[in-house]
Amino acid sequence: MPIPSKRILVIKLKQPGDVLVSTPVIAALKAAWPDCHLTCLVPKGTEDMVSGHPGLDGLLVVDRRGATWGESWRFIRDLRRQRFDLVLELSGGDRGAIYSFLTGAGERLGFAHPRQPFWQRHGAFTRLLPRPPVKMHLVDQNLEAVRALGIEPVNPRLQFFWDDRAEARVRGLLASLGLADKPFAVMHPGAGWRFKCWTPGGYARVIEFFQDQWGLPTVLTGTRAAHEQELLTAVLKECRAAPLDLTGRLSLKELGALISKARLFFGMDSAPMHLAAAVNTPAVALFGPSGVFNWGPWGEGHLVIQKDWDCVPCGQDGCEGGKVSRCLVEITPEQVVERMVQHFGELERTS
Repeated sequence: MPIPSKRILVIKLKQPGDVLVSTPVIAALKAAWPDCHLTCLVPKGTEDMVSGHPGLDGLLVVDRRGATWGESWRFIRDLRRQRFDLVLELSGGDRGAIYSFLTGAGERLGFAHPRQPFWQRHGAFTRLLPRPPVKMHLVDQNLEAVRALGIEPVNPRLQFFWDDRAEARVRGLLASLGLADKPFAVMHPGAGWRFKCWTPGGYARVIEFFQDQWGLPTVLTGTRAAHEQELLTAVLKECRAAPLDLTGRLSLKELGALISKARLFFGMDSAPMHLAAAVNTPAVALFGPSGVFNWGPWGEGHLVIQKDWDCVPCGQDGCEGGKVSRCLVEITPEQVVERMVQHFGELERTS
């Protein structure tokens, strides 16, 4: 439906992967209303997931943890000065609802959810949308807000953009590793939570398989988080031949640029997995207690490996109060290799 040049705000106050899977909303809105002024509000540390998107006219970043009262007040003042006409709140939490209300926009759409406070149901939003089906992918859940506006997205896909500086740095790093214009795999063993991680020995066996059977050297990536560093150290100890290690050396933009050049990505239910989907690199993703129907890599050609147990997915942070998911750590390297050969047989070396 035609619309005048409205000022639209999309709010997504979640983790980096959540922000990335909201990019189809940006594309759908801009395709339907090319003259609108479109802004995203995201948390500090996630802005690289949407910055540079050609459909965005503005980007607001909020510090959810370290902001002082004065900084918060100035942010709210500046938010109101934007004079938004329409707000789509995709986070589902109190903070996003508050910001939506404080914009003063005439139209404010948000999703209903269980145990929603009275003030959200009857004040924060001018239109409360039905809660999307539980077994709907997050991409489609986000797009339900767009459909509520009478827009039907066409071929929704994740999009990720990086600048020339990130491109140049990644090319330089690959050249220094002897991988300029050569095929390689990217492995990102870590995830935001321990219960989403596999075993050090499992990762090591897959690295060896990539090299020995497919002729693919592996570039190892990861963050500086303590639990990821601990895991990566254990993985390196298990490897017969050390992979090429770029852990803790890449920004999100650089990580996306690196994955875009890889023949294959191997990782967990994590933001880098979604980056692989966004840059059209085939992904192998190991899932434990998370729902693939919600969080699986978007698009075609990817491989998800998950135990077919009655308790999966449970959504818990580990089994029996621990931080280890049996449904994940009991996936064997042999099972992973077998599934990869079945799915990516064309990657096998012909020499």
